[in-house]
Amino acid sequence: MSTYKEYTGVHVPSFEKSPARLQRLSYAQLKELADIAEDAYYLLDLNKVSDNYHQFRSCFAQQYEACQVAYSFKTNYTPALCHHLKELGCFAEVVSRMEYDIATKVVGYHPSQVIVNGPVHSQQFVETVMTDGALFNADAWYLLAMVEKVCQRYPERHFKIGVRITYPITEGGDSRFGIPSDKANMSKLINWQNSLKNCEIVGFHSHYSNSSRSTVSFASRINGLLSASEAFFSSTTPNFINVGGGFFGHMPDSLAVQYGESVATFEQYAEAICTPIRSQYTVQEGVNQPLLLLEPGTALVSNAMVFVAQVLEVKSCSGRKVALINGSNHNVNHKWQGETLPVQLITKPGSRSTSNSGETFDIVGNTCIEKDIICQTVNGTVQAGDFVVFQYMGGYSNVLKQPFIHPCQGIYAWHNQRLLRIKRSGDMHSVLSDYQ
Repeated sequence: MSTYKEYTGVHVPSFEKSPARLQRLSYAQLKELADIAEDAYYLLDLNKVSDNYHQFRSCFAQQYEACQVAYSFKTNYTPALCHHLKELGCFAEVVSRMEYDIATKVVGYHPSQVIVNGPVHSQQFVETVMTDGALFNADAWYLLAMVEKVCQRYPERHFKIGVRITYPITEGGDSRFGIPSDKANMSKLINWQNSLKNCEIVGFHSHYSNSSRSTVSFASRINGLLSASEAFFSSTTPNFINVGGGFFGHMPDSLAVQYGESVATFEQYAEAICTPIRSQYTVQEGVNQPLLLLEPGTALVSNAMVFVAQVLEVKSCSGRKVALINGSNHNVNHKWQGETLPVQLITKPGSRSTSNSGETFDIVGNTCIEKDIICQTVNGTVQAGDFVVFQYMGGYSNVLKQPFIHPCQGIYAWHNQRLLRIKRSGDMHSVLSDYQ
């Protein structure tokens, strides 16, 4: 870890005396780091990321040995995080040229360890991915037309690609991404394959981001992939079956209860996905089972990062107590389904503030926008100088944060008894670096 060129060790005595755990950070730890950061900040626990990865992978490997985890970069492409997952054995799953360059040029992935998905790519990028040897999953017919041009340009090369398919699934409906796996499109895919001498479709990919994350939906997803694979690869075995992502990870009870009975464990996901694939592709001498590709994002990182901000002022507005922080909805309200994320109130030592006081307050942001109310009816007696810690911030938080009015905050990481600064706080220069 310490050899990564962007890492800077941060000496914070209270962190070294008492190992940091995101669920029980002390006021002294938060205050020391806030003074160093001179701002609100994100705090990432890389040890927790390791735990999540090993638990996730082992659950699937116990059920189906031929499996490979590929981390979804769009969830959080912080280079230090991605580098850590690479060291653990994760592949990279990317959906854009930017993410591909982060994976290969910054994090150090070999293209053969990168899966490229996504609906929008240029001809030049498709050529780069294919000639580099990354696994490209074509999401649409126009991308397959680009693949044809690459094949024509490099007649001496033999390429292998995947195709994203879509079909109705239980508790999920349809997806607008991918090529429908109906009879007409599958017949068209077979004809397309037969028309090319130097390109081979070697597997199918599927992902549903608008569906339930239940085991029922994943069972329906894998069955659709298996059905399409059986029809297309009638005389052979596919190289891979890619079930995509969208898995629930470990989360606080206060968040899990909002999803009802649909919150599944890693073991339950593995059972739902691996049982059908084991049944269709049994172990046979001389015959390789297809590689099961899994593309988790939030399941690996969401519970491993928090956003920390100090309360600047507390006042009463229309009978409601509001606490102002140097953060905004752009920092924390990254969920698009209306979940209420868990928040901790860490009070100053010696204060009478307590989360059991029966009082409540709202947390408001720094953007000068009246609607920038980050969360409402937080339990506790709050005062200036206290800290609020937003849990479950590892996924779709800092990567969606815009430098609107204020630049983006820095990120610190806790790993093996060391506190590391892995992203500087933004400033005018970083915000305007692309402008001319």
